Order: sequence, then C-alpha cells, then structure tokens
Amino acid sequence: MRKALVVLMLLAVVAIFAAEKYVWFDENTPYLGSDATGKYGGRIVVAALGGPRTMNYTVAKETSSTDVIALFMGYGGTLVELDNYARLHPCIAKRCEVELTDEGKMIITFWLREGIKWSDGQPFTADDFVFTVNDVYCNPDIPSSTQDVIKDSQGRLPRAEKIDDYTVRVIYEEPNRLAVRYIGGLYIWPKHIAEQWVKDGTFREKWTVEAINNKELVGLGPFIPVEYVPDQYIRAVRNPYYWKKDANGNQLPYLDEFVFKILPDLNAIKLAFENGEIDIYGVTAQFYPEIKAKAKEKNWIVGTGGPTYGTTFITFNWNHDDPVKRSWFRNEYFRKAVAYAMDKEAMIDTLLAGLGIAQWGPVSVLSPFYNEDALRKYPYDLDYARMMLQLGGFSWDKDGNLIDADGNKVEFILSTNAGNIVREGMCNIIREELGKLGIKVTFVPLDFNLLVNKMLNTTDWEAIVIGLTGSDEPQGGRNVWAQKGTLHFWNYHPEAAPGGQIKPEIYEAPDWELEIDRIFAENIKILDQKKVYEMFSRFQELVSEHLPLIYTVQQLYLYAHKADLNIIDPNAFGGMLWTLPWIYWKK
Repeated sequence: MRKALVVLMLLAVVAIFAAEKYVWFDENTPYLGSDATGKYGGRIVVAALGGPRTMNYTVAKETSSTDVIALFMGYGGTLVELDNYARLHPCIAKRCEVELTDEGKMIITFWLREGIKWSDGQPFTADDFVFTVNDVYCNPDIPSSTQDVIKDSQGRLPRAEKIDDYTVRVIYEEPNRLAVRYIGGLYIWPKHIAEQWVKDGTFREKWTVEAINNKELVGLGPFIPVEYVPDQYIRAVRNPYYWKKDANGNQLPYLDEFVFKILPDLNAIKLAFENGEIDIYGVTAQFYPEIKAKAKEKNWIVGTGGPTYGTTFITFNWNHDDPVKRSWFRNEYFRKAVAYAMDKEAMIDTLLAGLGIAQWGPVSVLSPFYNEDALRKYPYDLDYARMMLQLGGFSWDKDGNLIDADGNKVEFILSTNAGNIVREGMCNIIREELGKLGIKVTFVPLDFNLLVNKMLNTTDWEAIVIGLTGSDEPQGGRNVWAQKGTLHFWNYHPEAAPGGQIKPEIYEAPDWELEIDRIFAENIKILDQKKVYEMFSRFQELVSEHLPLIYTVQQLYLYAHKADLNIIDPNAFGGMLWTLPWIYWKK
C-alpha cells in the first residue's frame, strides 16, 4: 500500500511538468494536525545515544544533533511537510503554485499564512524565508549539505524573491522535479537574529550546544530546547507561539515538554523502557521477542513493519595518509573480497533475531526507484573472496597472512559507534571472517560524535561500519553521491572535504564515480519518470559493482510505546513521532 501511494505521488510530479501552470495545493487543503483532538499536559521522554554536537543545522551531520534541531525547526516549521507515507502537505505555506516559463525557468510561488510568530514573539514574514534561501542555504560562504540537494543539473542554486510580506517566489533556471519538496522543506532561520551572523561572517560558529542553556534558540517548531546536561538529558518546552491549531481551535502542541534522555548503549535503552523511564522505544531486533512477550502485561503497544529506508555499511578511507593502506582500500577486488566474506545470514540470525534482510545496494526496497535486477550480489563465499584477492594482486605468506604485491601484511583498524551493539556485532563478524582470509582487523569502537568527526574532518580513520538514514527519494542522497558532496566521505574531493584534509596530489576519482555524479546532477531536470527510474537503476548497478560502500543487513522497522500515548500509524518513513505536535497522553 505504501509503495502504491508513493508511486501516485510521483505521478503527480510528472503531471506538474505536463502543465504550464499547476496549483500544488491551495487554501482549502488542510495542514497536518488540523483535524486533531487531544488534551494538554505531560511530557514525552525518548532515548538518545549521545548528546548533540551542534544546534546549527548548516553544520550538523549526525542524528544526535539533527533530532534535537528538528524540535525547534521542523514539525511544522517549514513551508511544506511530508506525512508518514511521503505525501506532501501544506504547512506554513497555505498555497503553492508552480509555473514553467517560455524561457524554460521554473517559478514556485508560495503564499504564507499570516500572523505566525517566532518562538521569541517576533513576527514571521516573507523576509525570513527569502533570507533563509538567499543568504543562508545558497550562500557560498556557508557551505552545507543542503546546497547539494537544492541545486539544479548545472550546479546553479535557486534564488528567492519577496512579492509582499506573505508571498514569495523561488526561481530555478530550469525545471526541478523535487523543488517544491526540497525548497518548501527547508528549515527556516529567523532573519532578525541570524542576519548579523551572515554579515560578520560568524554564522557557522553560532548556535553551538551552549545556545541551549543560554536560551538563545529561536524557531517555528513545536518545542524549544532550553536545558542540556551532558551525558544526562536535553529538555525542550512548548513553543508559546507555535502556529498550528487542532480541530477545536486549540493551539498545539499538546505536550508541555519533550526530553531526550541520553543513555550509553542499546542495553541501557531497553532497560530504561522496561523501567518506564522512556516512553517510546525503537526496539532492537534481538530484544523484540522479549519486548513483544511483555506487551500486554506492561501495557505497551509493540509492532513491526517492513524494511526501513536506512542503510548500514562498511566503508574504507580511500585517502588514508599511508599510501600502502590507501592502495588496498582503492583496490576494487579487495572491496569485493570483503563483500564476499560478509556473512549476512549470521548477522540477521544472531544480531537481528531473524528480523532483517540482506542489503545489496543504496536504495531501499520501499523506494519506487528500487530495482533488484540492477544489483550485483555477493553471497557469502570465502573461496570467491580469496579469488577476488588474488585478482587484486594479493597473496599469502607461509603463515597464512594476506600480503600485498610488495609483501606488506594486510591489517587495518575497524571502528563503529560504541554502544550500538548491533553494529558492534557486525564488526566482530566482519573481523572474524576477514581473519579467515589472513587479514588482521583490530576493532576499536568509538564515541559516536568522535567517530563522525574523524570520518568527516580528518584522514585519521581506516574502516568504519556506520549508516545513513535514507529516504524514498534517492536524490536526497546527492550530498553523499555527488563527487563534491559534503558527505562523500570515502573519497572526499579536495575542494569539498569539510576539514580541508585531502591532499590534491593523492586524490583520484574513477570513471564510475563521475558517472554517478552525472546521474545525480542530471536526473533532477528529467521530466519523464521512467527515465529517472532508469538513471537510478544505473546508479544502483554502479554502486553494487564497484562497492564504495559495502552494505550489510537491514533491520525491519520495529517499535514500542506506552499504550497511553497517542501514537498514530508509526512506520519506517515517519517513525513514531511524525505527529509530534498532536501527540498526547490519553490518561
């Protein structure tokens, strides 16, 4: 059903380009939550593995930060928003019109709701949105992952214009099939606060985590973070000026507070849920049977869905300072050997209690662009792995150690985020299997924020098991797959590496990476959805053939929450909190 709905949405996108002018939604289209009926009071407590690194969205790259930022910039803080089936709805924009001009440009006009205020009481107007587009996300002096997904096929960024205080238009130089979704979904910045930061060049230094306790955060979302105790919790309170109202005209959100309880690992999260210290729980597969068995006794609602949109993979640092290790990691046969040595069935059985599927490519099976026929698969087979190593120029010494063509023993450090017992388990399985091939792997789990910082801002890492959140729309991963993408971490371009750590003289980009770069640049202007499907099929073929990321397994979507909490239709796309402003306690 979900897939069918998404397909319908995509057909609607095609319809836009078939007309010269199209009203996407108008004043008669209800916003999400407008039909809610609930009651005020209470708070919700959810778990977090580690605290945030920043409150500045242009800098944030990890969910420990973006999940907190969403409280005051998302959940109704954007011009448009998606529901739990990726269907687009009006939000701050009450009307949206798209026009293709004779010059080939695309103009999106948004009519904004009047009377909306920022959380500090200042009025929200078209000036805030125009500032956000032109001076923040399209500002070359403020690079961010957002630029990767809103630029057109030529790398040009859109520009916004103010028509009046409550009408804006965004102009693209060519058609962009995802412009309404991405431009309308931008987190909006308060001009009255952030404009000075742009002028004095300090924008990316602002809204550090200290901004929480300093009560500096201002947003359009339902909650404002106001207290952060490192390693313990982050507390957010109701935005007194949140604009959404329910079916009875009552201001949302219903809850008084939202709290992230910071816990050290997945075992601690499970224990906290069982003890009633947290209210919702993204159940780890290995604990699911136990949690499910206790559901009636504990008054929990426990459920499962299909595969998720996220991915988990092992990736190698192609630009490592050591030229010997660099040559191994760039060796495609080496990566294919690792793929053949990955025992995914063992991962599913032992780490996911059977509640998972093998992953072979970058696009979720839930996406309408998923094409299994395009994927090359690497079933667990150590003989094939040895053959790949031989084809890659490797051999074995008399003691069974794998050596390269120059006689160097092959060994490397493998890391993941400490406390994630599933990923730690994957690392141990990978280490054990590669040991059978004569490869010495040293497993070093690291704090999540430290791990991400090393991977994105230094060359001081060798191999990492980590994941990306994913989406129904592959283009959302342009910041990962574009040659100069801000999350192209395995082979950063010297001009795009966040820490400027890549030496131009050692950088190499294979032809297939450049082809993927072209696919992500050009598909955005393609009007024929069938052609877009073919382009993303080629993308999946290239990734699975050359393996810049070697995919592992994917847990099914599992959830649990207290039955007294009004959680509506949780699923892999929306999670349990997609209705956060109108979640309430029934008792």
